[in-house]
Amino acid sequence: MKLIKVILIFASICSWGQQANYKFNNFGNRSILLSGNVTGSVSDIGLVYYNPARLTKLENTGFSFNAKAYQINKINLTSVFDEERQLENISFGGVPSMAGGTFTLFGERFGYSFLARRRGNLKLNTSTRQISDRITELFPDAEAYNLNASITDSVKEDWYGLTWAKEISENFSLGISAFASSYNNEGSRSVSHTIQFNPDAVGYFLKRTGFTQKSYGLNIKVGASYKLKNIDLGLNINVPYLEVYEDGGYNYNEVVSGVGTEFDVFYDYIFDELNTRRKEPFGLSIGAGIPIKKSKIHLNIDYVAGVSSYNRIAIPSIDIGADTPTPVDFNEERKTVFNFGIGGEIYINEKFKSYFGFSTDFNAFKDNSTAFDLSIEDAGNTVIGADFYHLSGGIDWEMSWASIILGFTYASGSSDFKNPFNLNTSDTNFNNTQESTLSNQRYQVIIGLEIPLIDNISNKNKKENEIN
Repeated sequence: MKLIKVILIFASICSWGQQANYKFNNFGNRSILLSGNVTGSVSDIGLVYYNPARLTKLENTGFSFNAKAYQINKINLTSVFDEERQLENISFGGVPSMAGGTFTLFGERFGYSFLARRRGNLKLNTSTRQISDRITELFPDAEAYNLNASITDSVKEDWYGLTWAKEISENFSLGISAFASSYNNEGSRSVSHTIQFNPDAVGYFLKRTGFTQKSYGLNIKVGASYKLKNIDLGLNINVPYLEVYEDGGYNYNEVVSGVGTEFDVFYDYIFDELNTRRKEPFGLSIGAGIPIKKSKIHLNIDYVAGVSSYNRIAIPSIDIGADTPTPVDFNEERKTVFNFGIGGEIYINEKFKSYFGFSTDFNAFKDNSTAFDLSIEDAGNTVIGADFYHLSGGIDWEMSWASIILGFTYASGSSDFKNPFNLNTSDTNFNNTQESTLSNQRYQVIIGLEIPLIDNISNKNKKENEIN
């Protein structure tokens, strides 16, 4: 039981951290190294995300991409089952990335982009035959025991965008990015116990739940850019998510057998084509790029509005033996969040620049449902949301044919929570309610490449030859 509780907690935080925090992933080669503090001064294809108005300030890049960065994710739990117990999990894998470019058509500036906005894919399982103290407490005559448990939680969100910007005056530009998005979230949890508590009696307990949620819609960003003397100022507005199509499903299966006729049960529910909702709130970002000789300081403030409690998946009530049908809540609620950050761009020479960044990334969830709390009796406030702090750094190496960006990021956060996992079956309660502390550390290695248009390469080489 101890092992399965730990694994379920790991799965929940790994898969949902990036949805509870708005700055968990950044996009654009230099923008990543500046920790996303580029609303007023973005200078790479990340402008489609951070401030589309800056498109008028960027030379046509032809094509650029963030090579798929890799990360080490370290999760540490303390006081999971007793005050001195400490558990750790380390994983390695890829992180979301983007690709895109800019071009001019009929005298207008455009950009195109693809963002792997969110990625999460967890498939964890465990089994044990060890008879624990908890089992012998519930079944003193237990002779054999088998536990099988698994949890899956996958999140995939992709954005396909087109950006347009217009220079209103020499110092002022407006822009807009429109992204068609696809979102797919699936989660499931299964726990079974088989107990032989005397030579002629075997008890079997099973609880299995799962959900699916699909959403297709539009994400729109409106940006403004203004140059005040040598200072770059920017404003970016995130319009609330416009959902066009939605669909969902839910299943619940519970079996108790061999405990006694008054306790044995079998419940099996499958619901398809359920009504769902997905909300992403209004946001506002303000930023500035302040030059210091040939270097620059980047400042950013982000505001994201809260979201009142709403039902993400409309699941019908189910009959599991209570006097009245049992409601199944699958809700979400978010609080208002303010984030701030600072970045630095240090000029070394014509071919090299270095970058660093810091930003806050506060958890927005007040309440949310996941595969972690699907099993009716467990339903409640099971939010595991951490406030993260991001650090980043790297270099931009500019060559004649391309620019190569190399760097790293580091994120750290922690939160306190009450372990909600239990399996209440008739008079049998497999439960642990001790408060725990979770800390999460993430290390990323970033490799980016920007390839300019052929004409730009020729012009650049010509200038270098003239200088030589």
